[in-house]
Amino acid sequence: MSQLKLKIVLNKGREGIQLGKLAKLADEIQKFLELFSNDLRLVEGEWIADDFHNGSVAFAPTYIGKADESLILTGQKALDHITNPKTVADSLRFGLTQNTFLQYAKIALPLTEDDFVTIGVYNGKPRPKIRRLSKQRALEIERQIVQTVRQYGGFQGKITALFKSSNLIWVVDSLTGQKISCHFTPDRYGHIVQLLQARDAIVNVEGWLKIINGQVEYLDIQTIRESPELRPDDLDKFFGCDPSFTGNLSTEEYLDFLPEEPSLSPFIS
Repeated sequence: MSQLKLKIVLNKGREGIQLGKLAKLADEIQKFLELFSNDLRLVEGEWIADDFHNGSVAFAPTYIGKADESLILTGQKALDHITNPKTVADSLRFGLTQNTFLQYAKIALPLTEDDFVTIGVYNGKPRPKIRRLSKQRALEIERQIVQTVRQYGGFQGKITALFKSSNLIWVVDSLTGQKISCHFTPDRYGHIVQLLQARDAIVNVEGWLKIINGQVEYLDIQTIRESPELRPDDLDKFFGCDPSFTGNLSTEEYLDFLPEEPSLSPFIS
């Protein structure tokens, strides 16, 4: 019967390993193996670490559970594929996800620049195929998957929470409904509190956005102010800036052609 098994070597060529470092690496390895099992639908089993060796810390995570021979063989190919230094995030096979590939990289992210994890992949032979997962390779995988953008921008929304100790507010974007963490400098605290005095006040926030994979993670506030309340005649003023915008239609006639939108009801009721 084939086995789904790896060999992990930490601190190769050295004696022992710091306990905290071992705990961190073991945690990341466990998370990877759990995600790997989910990708391959290995749901009725667990990974057991055995075959420990001293000197360089070495052990062999082995899958113990119910799985037919074909699934085990697919698992061996998948382990060989994900540990291959030529594998990239856009060409994953065997049902592997980018989330699992990223977690594989996280095994080596706690390492120093010159360190690496040795990973042996068993493919039915007595001796495993040896691969290295270095900090450099881990960062390369992370760059393929995690796209971080920093840009200046803003949005309009409602403040829903204030955390004084961390100089943080939550603002719910009026357009998307997303709750965005907004960081402010201590000197803005009084102004933030003043904005919170008006119940249901809408604010305009601008600053530097950190965007990861298309999602806003947080905003460093540069300006924040209460949004002026719109009046029904403001819409007429808007169209008045470009009289040809509605063609031969009046404002009311033009609005009749728009999809129903609750936010327009004050202007067309």
